Amino acid sequence: MNSKLNRLPIWLALTTALCTPSIVAAQSGEEPSPNVTVQERSRPDYDPIGIHAGSYFIYPSLTVEGAYDSNVFATKRDEKDDFFATIAPRIAAQSDFSRHQLNFTVGAEGAAYDQYDSNNYLDFFTDANGRLDITRDDTLSGALGVSRLHEDRSSPDSTGRGEDVTKYWQDVLRLNYRHNFNRFYGLIGGDITRFDFEDNGDINEDDRDRNQYRGRLRLGYNISERFSGFFEGAYDVRRYDNTPNDAGVDRNSQGYALRAGTEIDITGILFGELAAGYTHRTYDDDSLNSVGGLGGSGKLTWNVTPLTSIIFEARGEVQETTVVVDGDPATADFEKAVSIDVTHELLRNVLLNANAAFIRDDFEGTDRTDNTFQAGAGVTYLINRHLSLDATYRFSTRDSESTDADYSRSLVRLGITARL
Repeated sequence: MNSKLNRLPIWLALTTALCTPSIVAAQSGEEPSPNVTVQERSRPDYDPIGIHAGSYFIYPSLTVEGAYDSNVFATKRDEKDDFFATIAPRIAAQSDFSRHQLNFTVGAEGAAYDQYDSNNYLDFFTDANGRLDITRDDTLSGALGVSRLHEDRSSPDSTGRGEDVTKYWQDVLRLNYRHNFNRFYGLIGGDITRFDFEDNGDINEDDRDRNQYRGRLRLGYNISERFSGFFEGAYDVRRYDNTPNDAGVDRNSQGYALRAGTEIDITGILFGELAAGYTHRTYDDDSLNSVGGLGGSGKLTWNVTPLTSIIFEARGEVQETTVVVDGDPATADFEKAVSIDVTHELLRNVLLNANAAFIRDDFEGTDRTDNTFQAGAGVTYLINRHLSLDATYRFSTRDSESTDADYSRSLVRLGITARL
């Protein structure tokens, strides 16, 4: 790891702060809102007022950061470090209807590097999401989003340091309908996702352009006010624009996932859902083997005290990939990940955060397996309802069967956010 960063003082300071006895109890006299994390909790003295326009509240914000990256190309050898700056404007419009809901968000983030400007990027997005309360027991919800994003250098599919970062468009349409039958409920939904990659120098990225179609059905039973069990089945189809691709491989595929799980809602203390089961995917090309195994997803939030929230997340799913090992293309990336995130309210306007994650990528059809560990910490200082300061530190390291894919990386960010 780059010797320019001494992480020990940062970790000692944050560890000490997280272990400090709660001096906020006297400051926060009210009970926290149900099913809200410490990070998201309302703070009347520091929350932005927004702009009231008819039935909407509009919340503009602007974040400016200065950052340092110890390994901008995420490589094992000949690491290059650099400073960069980001700017991220955002406008959110939230409805204030007595029934139903319709929200809009538009935003962007641009980064400019001091030395290695091939890492510069400009991401932007717009999305709308809403809920139609048809009856007390019938709800229709949906979302529509368009984004232009970039692929981080640490991605196994990254094209390397000789080209710019890979940029792509992602469009999403999602619909869900839920009906309650006394203690039983049913949910049926689906989504369409479009990926459109931009060519990167001499690299033709058109082979990655694709549409993904997914449908799902969930049947559940409310065991009590606090627990419910469910069974869910999903089927999805992935269709590429170019088949076969430049390497002569047809990556079109179809797959299914069967899961059983539980929803937990111990109001204000523990809430979320966990599901596990089996996932399987087959490919149109006979040279690509089928992929199957244990899959699932889950997110649980535990409000340990009125001042501390812990969020646990886990997932296991089959991802698309362009990784090639010794001339053999990987069938898929069977990714499994677990993470934990802790937020503590040290003072009413000072929030501390620590997080860690482990990600395992199995590139099916090859000998390559990647194990990635990530850890980070940060502090947010709410100056007033219009300004806040953030400082974060992020460390990541990858151990791969492909030695050229190993890397270690530190990222430090200092930023200020202005809100109305």
